[in-house]
Amino acid sequence: MIALYEKGERRVAVVEEARRWQEAGLNTAEQAAAVAERYRPELVRVNLFIRILLALFTTVGVVALVALPAVILEVKEVGFTLLCLIFAPLCAWGADRRLIAGRRLYRCGAEEALLLLAVGMLALAVAIPAHEWGHSAERLAWLAAHGIVLAGAILLAVRYGYALAALGAVLALAGLPFHLADVLHWQQPQLSRLVLLLLLGSTAIWSQLRLAGRKSLPRGYVWSLETVRLAAWTGIYLDVNHFAHRFLWREWLGWTPGEWQLPWSDPLCALLTAILPVAALAIGIGRRDRALLWFAVVSAILSILTLKYYLHFGHLAEELTAAGLLLAGLAFGLLRWLRAGSKRCRGAFTAEPLLEPRLYGLDAEALAAIQPLTPAARAPQTEGFQPGGGTFGGGGASGGY
Repeated sequence: MIALYEKGERRVAVVEEARRWQEAGLNTAEQAAAVAERYRPELVRVNLFIRILLALFTTVGVVALVALPAVILEVKEVGFTLLCLIFAPLCAWGADRRLIAGRRLYRCGAEEALLLLAVGMLALAVAIPAHEWGHSAERLAWLAAHGIVLAGAILLAVRYGYALAALGAVLALAGLPFHLADVLHWQQPQLSRLVLLLLLGSTAIWSQLRLAGRKSLPRGYVWSLETVRLAAWTGIYLDVNHFAHRFLWREWLGWTPGEWQLPWSDPLCALLTAILPVAALAIGIGRRDRALLWFAVVSAILSILTLKYYLHFGHLAEELTAAGLLLAGLAFGLLRWLRAGSKRCRGAFTAEPLLEPRLYGLDAEALAAIQPLTPAARAPQTEGFQPGGGTFGGGGASGGY
């Protein structure tokens, strides 16, 4: 990540940590205000609404600027390619040098839109001229454009820490096996799903290993890695979900039951449909990862609805009601069990609400920023000789003689 964003994100993290401490009652409003003033980031930030508006206006303006000479000059494929090759580096230069390095914009929408448009126009510049070169050449050109989009999204996520670019990179990676199957004329539709499973599995493992050292990574890079990991988990689940396997993938890939398929694919997909939510729940609890916990909850609900059609004991409403009552009873029983323990806890688990887990770590940089602003305790003054009093504490007795 560029040094400007890395330094600015550290300052933003300190200010936000101080605000969390204020909400938790660990420091006062004056201390939080002093930290915010001292660690004010040297970046220009806007709220989400303004960010979306700036991104939309920038996109419309650049598209109009490219379309104007194309319409006036009545350009064809080659002329439009030249326009894309001219405007793509201009957009990238304007975003990187003028807006980010010059104006110090940080996730304001305009520079993000310019960088994404630069990648898109470069991909179109490669794909559009191949329309007149034949069907095979056109397929290869669009495959090359697909690779450019993938490489550009990865570059934006690594250099600027854009989570949206990271999501685009995962989507481009997920579509790559199907694009390859179309270009290389693979006769086994299920092979694309197997390649997709291997690619997304490797991506999820890589992102999880990188997140193990998140304390030393810039915040934007951590967001990108979390986006990549969650998108990879979602893609894997959609690939192996039993309902998608039996209905959606057959329709999209044009596969019929009589054609070749992976051995034991139906039982394997049913097993993975049940295992993936459990694995995500175990990892989320072990690592206190909120994103994985939410993924586990949503995927578990979808798995119950999916497997209902293949493994069921009654009507859907009855099973869902029974499952809800069972989970509610289990939660109530766990709370009673925890409260019955010594000091209302069992080992490291407790039924009492605790502070946000991040507050236990007490970020070192934020702590160093707040400590000098904490009022020091004053020791009580000792009795006895008081300067300027003129007498000692026991002088009254000697004066009586």
